[in-house]
Amino acid sequence: MTPFLRKLLGQNWLLLLIMLALAVFGVVAIYSATSTRSDPYAADFWRKQANWVAVGVFAFMVTSLVHYRWIRWGALPMYLAGIVFLILTKFIGVKVYGARSWLHLGPINFQPAQLAVVAGIMVLALFLTQFRQMHPALRLLLSGAIAGAPCLLILMQPDLGEVIIWVPVMFALWFVAGLPLRYLVCIILIAIAFIPIAINFGLKPYQQQR
Repeated sequence: MTPFLRKLLGQNWLLLLIMLALAVFGVVAIYSATSTRSDPYAADFWRKQANWVAVGVFAFMVTSLVHYRWIRWGALPMYLAGIVFLILTKFIGVKVYGARSWLHLGPINFQPAQLAVVAGIMVLALFLTQFRQMHPALRLLLSGAIAGAPCLLILMQPDLGEVIIWVPVMFALWFVAGLPLRYLVCIILIAIAFIPIAINFGLKPYQQQR
């Protein structure tokens, strides 16, 4: 058996099945929500979602075959590219549904926020792994800056959905990295205290209704 085939057969099939089940549930939910609508564009949402599920599964299979060292080497360049793309989006991005979050570069259309979130997770995990011996407070401060840079740029679009995804992942990485719970609890309490201010002054009326 070749090393490639051995690695392919050695996939975490339970994880893949769970991921597929969630993806199929999402497609079914979109179909259920849009199949009765008269708008033909909306009725096609589930097909587009199914296509992207197929692309995502293929990407998962390919990246799972890549040695983690390659991912470590590519994390920082991806992160910096994500930051540059987010800055470009602020000036030349295309506004869709009230958020300037799409970037059109020739024939390629994409949301830099998604690249920035993925790259940010990799860089944050790499930083927390490489600097285990650093003082916890300084480690938390620097990792917060790493996570906060793309987060602020995404909020400026504004794309609240990506930030909502990013924040719990950031806390999960801090927890797994072994940062003192008292620091994390303090951050959570401060965040809870600022929620009313953020809702009343930072969100638009339609966001408040959601």
